[in-house]
Amino acid sequence: MALESDLKLLLNPQQISNRPADLEIVSHDESSCSPFVPDLVVWPLSTEDVCKVVSYACDHGVPVTPRGAGSSLEGNSIPVRGGIVIDLSRMDRVLETHVADLQVTVQAGIVYRDLNERLRPHGLFFPPSPGGSSDVATIGGMVGNNASGIYSVKYGGTRQHVQAASVVTGTGKLIRVGTRSRKTSSGYHLLGLLIGSEGTLGIATEITLSLSGLPQASE
Repeated sequence: MALESDLKLLLNPQQISNRPADLEIVSHDESSCSPFVPDLVVWPLSTEDVCKVVSYACDHGVPVTPRGAGSSLEGNSIPVRGGIVIDLSRMDRVLETHVADLQVTVQAGIVYRDLNERLRPHGLFFPPSPGGSSDVATIGGMVGNNASGIYSVKYGGTRQHVQAASVVTGTGKLIRVGTRSRKTSSGYHLLGLLIGSEGTLGIATEITLSLSGLPQASE
């Protein structure tokens, strides 16, 4: 298979699979939409990996579908045109924690609950809980869906907490949108367009989030 052999020149072969069991997992999400089996699934470990795969796919006309944990109820991670599923779940690192600034920068595949467990020693948390999927939902998926839960009544949804992001466009080009500054008014609000676009405008690989202090008590 040319697609598989070509990608193995770009990534570690262990990051690529066409095994039926692996393809079946990424063929659906938690919605009632019909599954579609892709040709390959890849697990990038870095933004550079994502750029390589998307650039190759663009040059060869291969469809690409980004995926987090597949906990979405909208069907947006289903590869309806086959091609390549880019599963970001292995990109799960906390890159920088700015405690004094109430901010953290993470890779897109980190799970919401795991992030908050790492922030707890600092007395901080990322508030817009995705509800019942907090133990599986990834931050990248939350950004793609502008996720929100019951905490959003007080703290706002995901869009209100994303400061900046590294984004891979449909041609494989890397752009950086937003800043760590809480006030910025120059240029188009590209970050706001990205959040909630369900991966159609680009793949967010590294994301800077604003945080809140842990409440003294909760019910």
